[in-house]
Amino acid sequence: MAEKTQDTISRTARELYDKAFAALERNSLDYAIEMFRQCLAIEPNFVTARKFLRASQMKNASGSALRRVMSAAKAAPQLTKAKMAIQKNPAEAMNTCEQVLTDDPKNSPAYLTLAEAAEAGGFPETTILTIEQYLKLNPKDVRTMHWLARTYRAVKNYPAAFETYERILQIHPNDFDAQKAIKDVTAHGAMHGGGWEEAKSYRDVIKNKDEAVALEQQSRVVRAEDMLDNLIKEHLEKLKAEPDHPVLRRELGKLYAQKGDFDTALHYLEALFATEGGSDPSLEREIADVKIRRLETALAAKRKLLETKPANAAALTTEIAGLEKELDAVKLREAERLVERYPNDLMYRFDYACLLMRNGHTNEAVEQFQKSVGQPQKRIASLNYLGQCFQQLGLH
Repeated sequence: MAEKTQDTISRTARELYDKAFAALERNSLDYAIEMFRQCLAIEPNFVTARKFLRASQMKNASGSALRRVMSAAKAAPQLTKAKMAIQKNPAEAMNTCEQVLTDDPKNSPAYLTLAEAAEAGGFPETTILTIEQYLKLNPKDVRTMHWLARTYRAVKNYPAAFETYERILQIHPNDFDAQKAIKDVTAHGAMHGGGWEEAKSYRDVIKNKDEAVALEQQSRVVRAEDMLDNLIKEHLEKLKAEPDHPVLRRELGKLYAQKGDFDTALHYLEALFATEGGSDPSLEREIADVKIRRLETALAAKRKLLETKPANAAALTTEIAGLEKELDAVKLREAERLVERYPNDLMYRFDYACLLMRNGHTNEAVEQFQKSVGQPQKRIASLNYLGQCFQQLGLH
């Protein structure tokens, strides 16, 4: 099955991916991880999303040895469940493995089970990515290197297969299977041509539009402060010549938001939204995201201040509570807007229901959870939350 890209995934998966990446940019890692996982539950062979999911999991992981021990104990039954599901439902098995890796992104058995499930599902690119990640943790596992090399050969990436067999022979020079395979791979590579000398790894071979977009996104995340200032200056100069240019105004809003100047960002984005008569839903969503980031940044600053200046605890605690309430209100409005705009998208209904429940709107949450049970990935969670809502309402 062909690897999915941003151009070929479903609309629902694309929206989840966009939400995940926006959350990743503002360092809301828990939310980013959940959105990436929901996206991959729909499109399991969307390799770019899985790369970003893994990066988010690694960044969010605790270094606590105790937590890793506890995660390993919890993971054992989950991985058993995943192994049992591989043949009948490989996508479900992959999702279970990602749940384990969210708790412990260095869980080697989870990588192997995920790779096995991806192979059973006919997703060789995901198999390769997962084995590569496993080998970073277990660089001398020759048996798994053979598996990786075979998968490279299956997708006709002979240079990468050759390189993998070379690694095996560096560890075990007398490995007969590797010696034989490296000759076969060399012959196939010479026969097929097409970049044998130039291609040095799997990533050199995959040079598609989706990869380029992902790299551009990564560069945006880590763009230096001086680069941002230069870009803002350039856009402001261009805006003097074309003061009504919508693309320039929108880009300025994005750049100021990335810099952390949320008020200026909102000035540009909200003015543009008003000019366009409120007809651009993606711009409306950007504005909501900036408001959320502004509140999250303010909250983080207040919490840090509370740690360093406990003498002001009473006043700071009140301010934090107010900001939390305001943040919940903004998120609730955005979730409600998405449900109204996309009434048949049950993922949005589930998100909205969770926010309603958290903010004490239990009756309204029940209504949304009763609809979100129709989303297979959220059926169990929806039923669980429904039970909690009924308990709060005294309906046993």
